[in-house]
Amino acid sequence: MKKFLLLVALLVIVWLVYSYVWVPYQDRSKVVPATGTPGGQVNPPVSNEPPTDGVVLFEKGKYKEAARKLEEEIAAGKATAPGRHLTYIAMSYDKTEQPEKALKAWERIISEYPDDEYCGDAYYEIGRRSKDRADKVKHLETAMNKYPQSQGGKAAGLELGEYYLGDGTIPDREFKARKAFSMALRSSNLPKDKTAEVKKKLESLNKKLVFSSFQTPDSTIYTVATGDNIDIISRKFKVVPPGKDVLKGHIKRINGLTGDLIFPGDNLKIITGEFRIGISKADLALTLYINDDFLKEYRVGLGSPDKTETPFGEFHIAGKVVSPPWTKRFDDGHQEQIPFGDPRNILGTRWMGFKEKPRLGIHGTTKPESIGQFVSDGCIRMLNTDVEELYDLVPEGAKVIIE
Repeated sequence: MKKFLLLVALLVIVWLVYSYVWVPYQDRSKVVPATGTPGGQVNPPVSNEPPTDGVVLFEKGKYKEAARKLEEEIAAGKATAPGRHLTYIAMSYDKTEQPEKALKAWERIISEYPDDEYCGDAYYEIGRRSKDRADKVKHLETAMNKYPQSQGGKAAGLELGEYYLGDGTIPDREFKARKAFSMALRSSNLPKDKTAEVKKKLESLNKKLVFSSFQTPDSTIYTVATGDNIDIISRKFKVVPPGKDVLKGHIKRINGLTGDLIFPGDNLKIITGEFRIGISKADLALTLYINDDFLKEYRVGLGSPDKTETPFGEFHIAGKVVSPPWTKRFDDGHQEQIPFGDPRNILGTRWMGFKEKPRLGIHGTTKPESIGQFVSDGCIRMLNTDVEELYDLVPEGAKVIIE
């Protein structure tokens, strides 16, 4: 009998520890300020201001008391950012399984504080809870388009991207999906596996949106007239940003042309959006964007810390060369220009220089094994096939941001 009572007492103690120590601890561990959780509930707000008593209660996992105290602080004028307080209130109600009250708190942010920075989170939360498809899309699109820097705006991108792809009746659905998924990628809290998944979907989308004759809102279709040739057509369209480029390489690349031969009546697609380049030193990756939407990612080689590191900053493409010679500088100060095709020339098939640093640029390489390593003298190395594609698409004057 004593053993049985001891066993019962032990089980009671284990249950008490689990219910009142472990579970609250787990709940508190989840309340970590972050920049957004696409595809799920937004995280608690981030603020540099000292937490109020209501916020402290929320962080301790005392959600019922937190909701009550936060409401009192709003009423007493102690909330310097009422939208942030209402966000905590909504989350407190969610934690205590009162979704109706949480929804009302999100709605209050929009109705009472329409200019508040937390409206993006509110629109997202209302949208993701809605059972009505039209209402859901309306709120998610408002979060993404009107409040793109908010947690909710970025989180909405992931859900909308999937929604657009899944509904064949939506006009320009692939184009809208690209914009939505690109928004989701801007969230620094997107898990690595989800980031890779989204990039894969975007590259698949862009095979149709960019590298095909499929017309999109950021492209035009030109019908070849009698007397046209590809050089004439390439001068009819302005590049963005404006520069001395012509679109010959662009037209051939987009339309899959292997030569200059075209015929009257042919339809040629021309991208009218703006291209820019982002380079991540941490990921050894170059990303090509069109109108700030993700187009394609390439692996690169970057500057070696032992030689010359690739600098951070903003640059602009100036000076594009096919089959570039390489000016080699020796330790004693003399220089030698090594022609393209010479085994000593490491520049590969293309060169795209930077206006701000003429000796720095993006180029191909005769050493493909160096891609994905920090081995260059500061330049950005790419596989020849990759740099040739980039060369055709990106005009002079295009922005390059290295971070």
